Amino acid sequence: MKGAGVPRCLSAVVLVLVLLVPHGTIAQDDGRDRVMAAVRSAMAPALPFPATDAEGTVPVNGNTEALWMVRPLQRGDRSIEVTANPLNEVNQARAARAMAQIENNIQAAQRRAALQYDRAVSEAKRTGQSQEVDGVTLSDEGVAGARIDADTHVTIDVAIDEPSFKLDVESSIPPAASTQVAIPGAVVIAMPSNTYRDAANVERYAEAQTVVFLGRVTPPEVQKHTDHHFGVHATATAPSLVIRLRGNEALIADLLRKTSWNALQELLK
Repeated sequence: MKGAGVPRCLSAVVLVLVLLVPHGTIAQDDGRDRVMAAVRSAMAPALPFPATDAEGTVPVNGNTEALWMVRPLQRGDRSIEVTANPLNEVNQARAARAMAQIENNIQAAQRRAALQYDRAVSEAKRTGQSQEVDGVTLSDEGVAGARIDADTHVTIDVAIDEPSFKLDVESSIPPAASTQVAIPGAVVIAMPSNTYRDAANVERYAEAQTVVFLGRVTPPEVQKHTDHHFGVHATATAPSLVIRLRGNEALIADLLRKTSWNALQELLK
């Protein structure tokens, strides 16, 4: 039998499916990876760093000079991960200083717990009633632990043609329209890194965050839920891109300055 052509019934089905694809969208499910690749390409001027190995732990080429490394995009990824290069001497020195501060915080927490235990034992002997004692937890690393986590990464989350965007943050400073960067045709909401006290009066660290709204997105609304809890909400119709950057403040600023936003605007046309 000579080469068979595509059955007419199958051709008709393909034609119907093409006609049903809505106009004005950036990409369907099978094209979102291409959109992610376009976002990564637009950010390349700000991310001239080596790729990580498959596990995302060290640069694939053993590079010790670069401050940062970028995890290669995989099929289905909707985030770009940038992390501090652990082989770089500057990063190693910063990590050592931060770990020393964390160790001091934990030792102080251990001393407080020991004193509390002694008081509880004494009170139990006096009253015959048991007393609760606070142990040492991860929160006792304090602000130093959260700060080093934030300063050693930038995560870039990308929402493609999503009908709505919601973000809840704990912070002493509300998210607001950025005064540091202006992107033509975009709305930029930013929140600097800061500390706040939670409901238990424990000091916490809030990492820096910036959200860039591109395309057919309604002006985002910022709502205050409590003194340190805020929400950001916006709705959108395709085509739209919402790019959220969180982590190291200096690298976020560099990304905002050097990204080819015009290229992404073209993607929305």
